[in-house]
Amino acid sequence: MEEKLVTLVVLPYSKAHIFKIQLEDKGIDCELEYVNLIQGDTSATVRFKILEKDIQKAVHELEIFLGHKKEAEEEPDEDRAKQILVPIDFSDASLRAAKTAVAIAAHVDSEILFMHSFINPVIHSIPYSDIYAFDSSALFKIEHAEENANKDFKAFINKLIGEVGEKSWNALQTNYIIKSGYAEEDILAYSRKNFPRLIVVGSGGEDYPHGIVGSVTADIMYNSNVPVLVIPKDTPDKKIAEISNVLYATDFDEKDFVAIDKLLDLLEPFDIKLTCAHVGEPHRNSWDLARLEGMKELLHKKYENKNFTCMLLEGNEVLDTIESYIKNADIDLLSLTTHKRNMIARLFNPSIARKMVFHSNTPLLVFHA
Repeated sequence: MEEKLVTLVVLPYSKAHIFKIQLEDKGIDCELEYVNLIQGDTSATVRFKILEKDIQKAVHELEIFLGHKKEAEEEPDEDRAKQILVPIDFSDASLRAAKTAVAIAAHVDSEILFMHSFINPVIHSIPYSDIYAFDSSALFKIEHAEENANKDFKAFINKLIGEVGEKSWNALQTNYIIKSGYAEEDILAYSRKNFPRLIVVGSGGEDYPHGIVGSVTADIMYNSNVPVLVIPKDTPDKKIAEISNVLYATDFDEKDFVAIDKLLDLLEPFDIKLTCAHVGEPHRNSWDLARLEGMKELLHKKYENKNFTCMLLEGNEVLDTIESYIKNADIDLLSLTTHKRNMIARLFNPSIARKMVFHSNTPLLVFHA
């Protein structure tokens, strides 16, 4: 009986062609099948098919090709920096993030890569070191998981096009990756291998309490090697070009200036006012004020033409104080660094986050400085 082909992954044609050469060099036969994910879409997307007997080896090679979390991080190049990575899970939060990514891509002239990882009940039970024998239902399970992922992906992208408009969509360069895997691992691995300009991810989906960052989003936020823009599900509609007030929360980390460099570089196309703020306890702020004054002086010397200020926010609770300032000052974007997890640990301590609704409507831009 002739062995049937199974789908391993959906890739942009350029990547699929390279991967095909690599697999064939390893003695693994494969076929490429064009996929029309989006009606009228001009991007070349292909379904990558292999023989079921080769799944074990092919999955291992795919992890290496797209990136593996144990691999050493590569150096970024100019082409990779033009890409925005958008992980999607078909939720409302994911749709909100995708809409924001489309607006940003149009504004900064970047291509977008949409990535979806789905759990395959067969492939993810295969240890690389063991021999796996397929049972009679295995092929059906594989095809069913892949078919559902592609169907949901197509419906999601079509809904996104309806939200942003065909004219805006057609002006973008878009690519797609659909593969079996675990979202946080795949996103981080791809980022380390390909070094996109930005990751845009949604938070506050139906599975998470209001105002609390989900586990996948938090994992990406803590461990990404590139900036991560977190878009809460309830973020109000606002044109990207209208973003003006940006708050950088500092805990006087030694890497603050590295993070601010990255922040200003990323936001270069936008006309922004940057506020660097530190939350300090009342009546114990003389040292904090001195450090803020020093920070302000250094920033003024380095960025003479930038519109920014440094200020102390007095309060005993970091979350309450920053949330109050965000609302009163009409802040469009909150930014911070994850270096040593100083500030982020203060902001997202689970025992605090469970009690407070924090920045539920405010996008968060995180840097790993």
